[in-house]
Amino acid sequence: REIPREVRVVLEADAFESLLRHFSERSDMVSNMAVMSVGGFCRNCLAKWLVVSAREVARDSAVLGVESTWVDTLNRLGYEEAAESVYGVQIGEWKKRYQKKATDEEM
Repeated sequence: REIPREVRVVLEADAFESLLRHFSERSDMVSNMAVMSVGGFCRNCLAKWLVVSAREVARDSAVLGVESTWVDTLNRLGYEEAAESVYGVQIGEWKKRYQKKATDEEM
């Protein structure tokens, strides 16, 4: 049986929130470079993808049934705000706490 799209979207959103929580809980152990080396993406990619998704949802708001009052909010979502959502704190603060210089192996 195929899972209905509406249910799948909720499941995917929950999985994404779990991924962000996992990254947040492991910030001191898992660098962006390590994630990039293994997975080919990092926290910054997730933030950028959120911004792109916001623009796409705003563009397709009528088709998707998104209330018009949300369109401006979606269009205003910037990288810094999206990054804060991904990192759990402002990106500058996260970098101060956890970012280390990449090793030769990571480069």
